[in-house]
Amino acid sequence: MRDKRSDVGMDPEDKAAQRAMWDGWWYDRFEIPHAVPSGARRLRLEMGGEMFGAVLLDQLAPKTCQAFWEILPYSGNVIHCAWFGHAAFYLDRVPLVDVLGYELENRFERLAPGDMIWDPYIEEITIAYGRNAAVNFPTTIYTKDGRQHPNQVCIFGRIVENLDGFAVMCKRLRYEGTKPMRTSRAE
Repeated sequence: MRDKRSDVGMDPEDKAAQRAMWDGWWYDRFEIPHAVPSGARRLRLEMGGEMFGAVLLDQLAPKTCQAFWEILPYSGNVIHCAWFGHAAFYLDRVPLVDVLGYELENRFERLAPGDMIWDPYIEEITIAYGRNAAVNFPTTIYTKDGRQHPNQVCIFGRIVENLDGFAVMCKRLRYEGTKPMRTSRAE
């Protein structure tokens, strides 16, 4: 049997230990629990006569959640994404850069259905509604002051009620065009 690897301190033949180490490392850093955290701040989204419930993920992106909470209620036009796949975004720029700068908490590239994301580089709130959603620009994006977009965003919330209805509404955006949407505190 070979010596233990000095970089991780385990037997290179012990596949179970390697799997356990990898799973612990991966899930601790890259997985967002699907359960709604107790005491999560709740949001209500309204579009096209439909209502959708969402929560803020304060434990993962506390600064972003607080900044978004402070600007609520927020109303604007929503349009289907051209490059991100199964997602829609507020067409109107969301004024959070002055508060948050370009820091990205809870950085991700791939999105899960219901994920609400903040992208400071283009000042957008985007919401994924299907499995085929990812940060995917066709060319390099730069901010006004020359910062290059990292092709990552901050996941700060999740739709947890009527996601199927939200998906139907977002698919309609592709053919019907923009629709007004209002996001408010559900207190």
